[in-house]
Amino acid sequence: MIISKLSYPLMIKTIQKNLAVRWIILGLVLVFLFSLKSYNYDRFPVMGHLEEYAYSWMGIHLIEDRLPQTWSPTGHFSGQDIVFSGTITGSGAFLPVDILSPWLDLPPLYGLISGGVAHLFQADSWSVIPASYIRLPAILMSFLTTILIFLLTKRLFGFWTALLAITIYSLTPVFVFGSRLSVAENGITLLYIMVIYLTDLYRDKPKRWYLLVALPMLVGLAGLMKPNGFLITGLIVFLLGQKRLWREAFWVLLGVLPWLGLFLAYGYSLDWPIFQTIIAAQSNRPVGFLGLPFIFSSPGYSTELVFDGWYVFCLLSVFYLLVAKFKDSKYQLVGLGFLFWALVVVVSAGQTDTLLWYHYPFFPFLAISGALLLKETISSPNLFNSLLIILLLLSGKAFLSNDFISQVKPLPFRLIVALLTLPVVLNYFFPSSNLLKLAKLVLLMVVIVGLFFNAQYIFSAFPLISQSKSFPIGPGNALSDFHLPLIWRVLSIR
Repeated sequence: MIISKLSYPLMIKTIQKNLAVRWIILGLVLVFLFSLKSYNYDRFPVMGHLEEYAYSWMGIHLIEDRLPQTWSPTGHFSGQDIVFSGTITGSGAFLPVDILSPWLDLPPLYGLISGGVAHLFQADSWSVIPASYIRLPAILMSFLTTILIFLLTKRLFGFWTALLAITIYSLTPVFVFGSRLSVAENGITLLYIMVIYLTDLYRDKPKRWYLLVALPMLVGLAGLMKPNGFLITGLIVFLLGQKRLWREAFWVLLGVLPWLGLFLAYGYSLDWPIFQTIIAAQSNRPVGFLGLPFIFSSPGYSTELVFDGWYVFCLLSVFYLLVAKFKDSKYQLVGLGFLFWALVVVVSAGQTDTLLWYHYPFFPFLAISGALLLKETISSPNLFNSLLIILLLLSGKAFLSNDFISQVKPLPFRLIVALLTLPVVLNYFFPSSNLLKLAKLVLLMVVIVGLFFNAQYIFSAFPLISQSKSFPIGPGNALSDFHLPLIWRVLSIR
């Protein structure tokens, strides 16, 4: 049987146009990405991060003792009781803390979610609660965030760009490990992208009143996780104002006020003087002109910098959108999603505060930006963007090392870079269609291999660090242990 030369291009076009095939592909990709993101979610990042327990202890004590009690990074304020001072233990972890009561540093919602799950699992409120309990809401919220990234990107740029965006979001180490930590920003990330998606839908068809009703509710929920969530109102007003929907913007502002009132009522019902003192102290954080430079130079997801090349590429991508594509309303929406939350961080966090979870809500827009620039670069490569892809997107290989597994040696590294850049360099000096096709093929292979390295690292992060060290491990669950056996054999580090 002779296969026509047109059969392969025809097959590709059929897949691209066939709706059923596309949704099957999406389903398979989501299953893989979700299972990879959740595998060992309770073990890496390593269990015992105090920021996570600030929420879970507060929530479980509020449920069981009717009083928010936990440790405070801001210290002890006059009027607060120190109900415990010592070391809290559990699952092999030891956390020296002072437990304060009442704890009013933050609103209660995320703590109630995190601590509520721990309560359902009958965890001891005076122990280091297993990470598989307190991180469960964060990982589920991350799954929903991924779906919303797909919906927003598909609406703006089409199915295949959306598929690439969620792949980047789910295979970039900084994004993945950040989405596992049990912090309020993971809840705000979900609500933030949902607000932007629904606002854009409403701008398109303003008669859908139910979308307008949902917006202040989502902002209110974000504000009850962390006060800066209320600031999302400003972006809604801006987006509605672009379409001269000022009456709707006013109603959103009005609709947020009851939620703000709930937050104030919460503080008033527990201890109004302490609540006022804490709010005043937090409003005096040392913000300033170093805030934005710090955001641009601090890749990471916790308190340590992680020089993840994919994250850096996505950050450069959003700069490109903001400068070169800002007049296009679709690109502008993505750029604004990043820029607005970056400004929220600048005005509400310390100038060089290394609590990098503050950045989480703009991560989805970095992933979308990365997908857009990647698509554009591979379709039209030049010397500069090709070098960016080659030198940034293979960074996952550097993470696949420990005391027993060495990194790439200098000579092989130089040879690999030289060979990968050769086609685009030759095409720069001697342009030809064949060299251009070869350059595109090389870049596509770099992207695929780079994503494979990232998948390997995400799957093997805990085994890699635990080969020579011991870490606390709590009980797992079906989600943290779930894996696809045949695929995992390929991803395992031997």
